[in-house]
Amino acid sequence: MTERAERPLDAVAPEDAFVALTDGVVVTDPQGRIASANPAAFRLLGEDQLLGRAFEELLLVSGAVKIQQTEGHLVRRAWFPREERMGVLEIVSTDISGRGRIHTIRDVTAQAELLRLKEDFVLQVAHELRTPITALSASLDLLYQDALTMPRDELGVMVSTLRRSALRLEHLVENLLDAGSIEAGTFQVRTIPTSLRHALQEALVFVQPLMESKRQSFVTRIAPGTDRVLADPRRTAQVFSNLLGNASKYAPEDTTVTVATRSQDGSVRVTITDQGPGVPADEQPRLFQRFYRSRLVREAVGGLGLGLTICRAIVRAQGGEIAIESAPDRGTSVHFTVPKARELAEEASGA
Repeated sequence: MTERAERPLDAVAPEDAFVALTDGVVVTDPQGRIASANPAAFRLLGEDQLLGRAFEELLLVSGAVKIQQTEGHLVRRAWFPREERMGVLEIVSTDISGRGRIHTIRDVTAQAELLRLKEDFVLQVAHELRTPITALSASLDLLYQDALTMPRDELGVMVSTLRRSALRLEHLVENLLDAGSIEAGTFQVRTIPTSLRHALQEALVFVQPLMESKRQSFVTRIAPGTDRVLADPRRTAQVFSNLLGNASKYAPEDTTVTVATRSQDGSVRVTITDQGPGVPADEQPRLFQRFYRSRLVREAVGGLGLGLTICRAIVRAQGGEIAIESAPDRGTSVHFTVPKARELAEEASGA
């Protein structure tokens, strides 16, 4: 073992720590020119040559903006190109007693993206709540004024509208609560022998009005021997509701949404297919992230970006997996698996 390797941590030379830091560090002289920089600074700034260059001119090109300024410290955000997108850097500049400045550079792209998504999420929640609440309020006003004189068929239509709005609110609040429990690590499912057909019918109570409003047809292909599974009935209905709701919402009018099942290695594989715009390949790995929504539909269709996150949590907690197949202009298929109730029972009795 070398002498360098045997040195205790408190004996590490400052220059060694300077080189090893993952945050960029740039030192500028009193004229603002770069006197030294660690390897991370070159990497974060995407530059091969830094020494001797004016640091402020480098930031000027990136469009740096001031976030905060206190005595002796200046915090700025700058944007630098990455392979597929713009990266966000946070630069903290500190005076060194008139001898120059030290600038620390940190990549905060992920934090900035999360903040943007959360801000968009709050706006979307307000929008999603407003629609059913407005429908509830209008329907209740009419009932309050005319319930006693309203014809029975009109009263039935009004009650159906109220029920749909209430179900939509319940669905939204349930997703919000589940997203919180997933984040807190308290999300749970309770699996029992369950009928997939029944869970699907429960989901259709919520989804059917949306599909009818867009004149979409619904096709089921439940293969023999795939109905009985080991799952949480309410949660499985929630998976169907989220996936079918997405399929209907993102697909055009007069299209078909299909639910098909087949046996697969002791499990049932469920596939929900739509004829929507599809999702680009580069976005598909991010679809299960909280708040994320594809750029192809972000502006055109509402939503919170929570449905797929919750579906994945439910499916995995039940012992299954979930995946997406999609391509632009070719629709989307979501596959998830659920353990078969009968086969698991047989395994348990034979153990």
